[in-house]
Amino acid sequence: MRLLRRLLWFTLTLLVSAACLYYAILKIDTTLLGSEITNMRWQHLLPAIVLSVTALSLRSLRWHLVLQQEKAFPFSNTFCANAVGYFGNMVLPARAGELLRAVLLALATGMRRSAVFASAMLERILDAGVLLALAFSMLHFTAALPPQLNRLWHYLLPLVLAIIAFLFAVPLARHFWLRLISHLPLPHRWREKLQHIATGLLDGIQAYQSPKVLCIFLFLSFVIWCVDAAALIFVAALFAAELSLPQAIVFSAALGFASSLPSTPGFVGVFQAVAVLLLPVFGVSPHKAFVLVSFFQLLLLLLLSLFGGAGWLILRERIDRARLRHELDAVKHSA
Repeated sequence: MRLLRRLLWFTLTLLVSAACLYYAILKIDTTLLGSEITNMRWQHLLPAIVLSVTALSLRSLRWHLVLQQEKAFPFSNTFCANAVGYFGNMVLPARAGELLRAVLLALATGMRRSAVFASAMLERILDAGVLLALAFSMLHFTAALPPQLNRLWHYLLPLVLAIIAFLFAVPLARHFWLRLISHLPLPHRWREKLQHIATGLLDGIQAYQSPKVLCIFLFLSFVIWCVDAAALIFVAALFAAELSLPQAIVFSAALGFASSLPSTPGFVGVFQAVAVLLLPVFGVSPHKAFVLVSFFQLLLLLLLSLFGGAGWLILRERIDRARLRHELDAVKHSA
């Protein structure tokens, strides 16, 4: 059954990516792609790299500040876990990097996995809400979007905000959820384990309810998406294309939500379809849009491979040390 599910998921991702890539190729003049690559303005590459690494660092800092409320640990752990997780999102199906970064960080720091996972989950949802709200406000400073994209925006923003409101309300009923688990018709050992997991999840969500933490989180999210947009502006400049900050933010939002679709590793096809659909509205020709977003994907993959690979090696060593310390503590307590 598991093999069948994997086969069906692989088939679905392949079909979605192939259909999107076919759509994108139909929109472009492929004979112009070569000249775009040979005429690249390489002086814009370094700022794009610096801004991309800055965005990754700020995302790690944002998550680190939330997790520090439960336990103090080095920022390098969070950065490494984030780098591995974002690389995992690029190459693994179903955004498995989110689970990967939570598990790695929990193992390296000794924190509860459920609490780390809940904080990672809410971080992504809050991030999506900030991006949608920011992009929605930026629409007033850009050319009118195609009707189908405009409608999608108006549906997504209330949906994401409703999910955020629900998740923020969940910890308020902590006693109810734990009492509900205690009355489940399960063995006592299972109920205890479920209550432990539920407590971790509720604590992970509740960490965001501190007004100070939430304000810092929202401010950093705003800065991060502006930095991401600036990186896209420099990538566009590599190909002599111009994007304003509002246009780049709207494009970032479109790419961000397109990445939630089933697709092959690296979101190949999906990103190309979004680029050739959206960027011509902002005055970027379809073939420039195609090569621009393809280069952006390659740049992200290379950077995340570098930092994710280094992060994996560092965390693996720290996890081994943490396990050894745990086993030695267990021996001392049993002696």
